[in-house]
Amino acid sequence: MGANRYGDKTAITFMGQETSYAELEARANSVANVLADNGVEAGDRVGLYIPNTDQFPEAYFGAHKAGAIPVPLNLRMDPNTLEFVLKDGDVDHMLGSPLLAGGMDTEEGRIVGPTELAERAGVSNVYVSGVSEGDVVNYSQATAEASSEFETVDRAFDDVACQPYTSGTTGKPKGVLLTHENLLSTIEAYEKGGLPIDPDDSIVLVLPLFHIYALNAIQGTYLYNGATMHLIPRPDPEMILQTISTNEVTNFAGVPALYNMMWQSYREDPDAYDMDSLTDVICAAAPLADDTRRTIEEAWGVPMTEGWGMTETGPAGCVEPARGVRKSAGCIGPALRNVELKLVDPDSRETRIAAADLEPHPDDDIDFSDDEQVTGEIAIRGPTVFEGYYDRPEKNEAVFGTEGWFYTEDIARVDRDGYFWMVDRADDMIIAGGEN
Repeated sequence: MGANRYGDKTAITFMGQETSYAELEARANSVANVLADNGVEAGDRVGLYIPNTDQFPEAYFGAHKAGAIPVPLNLRMDPNTLEFVLKDGDVDHMLGSPLLAGGMDTEEGRIVGPTELAERAGVSNVYVSGVSEGDVVNYSQATAEASSEFETVDRAFDDVACQPYTSGTTGKPKGVLLTHENLLSTIEAYEKGGLPIDPDDSIVLVLPLFHIYALNAIQGTYLYNGATMHLIPRPDPEMILQTISTNEVTNFAGVPALYNMMWQSYREDPDAYDMDSLTDVICAAAPLADDTRRTIEEAWGVPMTEGWGMTETGPAGCVEPARGVRKSAGCIGPALRNVELKLVDPDSRETRIAAADLEPHPDDDIDFSDDEQVTGEIAIRGPTVFEGYYDRPEKNEAVFGTEGWFYTEDIARVDRDGYFWMVDRADDMIIAGGEN
């Protein structure tokens, strides 16, 4: 988390409250002590049923310190699916948010409360602030009384560090086993490639932390490098714009639906928001309409880049360089450093474009006028690629080939600059409420 290097520097802001790196470290230590005192051991799964609040980072890193494997829970999943995830993931400890304590009704459906969800799924140990009924641990009281010193449990580089779940849009969600090496290699890939971050940078984080992009590409990368995260719990376009303007934020990441909402609010009163501090903005999940992208770039004076990745890749894959060759919307850029990509026939898996054909520049003998040759299923290899799906041996056998290649089922084409363009996604994605 960078506490030793950045100490009193602000790591997180949330609803006007600032948390320094040293304070985040202390809070994570308290969480680790509470978990250890309640029987959590190395390798145990700990569910995180928490929205984008300042509780999430301390819970996530606290679980890591205790040697546990955090399982971020998608708040947009229906109760039956969440119950499945908890049972499938062998989760027996769950940290919940007091904001969800009584459950709530939303436009997408009902969000079940953490104690009710735990009872449905048979989770024995639940931690929620302000709740002391039955076996529920009062999270805020317990962490306040716990020591802020903790000796982090040793874990190996290739031990599982995190178990997020796929969205399950085309079947049951699958637990993705990401190791410490996967997470750190992703941070390194972004740091050295498409997302260079330093302590002077800051970002507004509204993308949900239960998704791998916010969890590791943003939270992991920014906190590793001493930057500041401004957490916003819901996709409120005016709140986002005001936070950027007031705090002179340098970076932002969103999905097309969120950018469209922000642009609608911005253009109604552009003088109300100062966007001059922005140096980089990223569009994830799907391409933004080209005219909207160009309009935002011109109005805000900042390049917008796109990228590609998956939960299974931590999510490192491709990023379009903000200051490299500029392309139109839909370009996901070249492969990040330490990551190899090749294109294969989706049926036979015969290689069409090898990774070596693109490094350091595309080979001259590639016929880019032949759409079939330069289009195919993405296969990816490297230290960011996950260990496998939890308790899914048949699926693991199907998606992994020889020599460490993971076959993604996503279809892309490559151009003469070595930049990839997404053609089709294996799983249909639903974008709702500013996230996919």
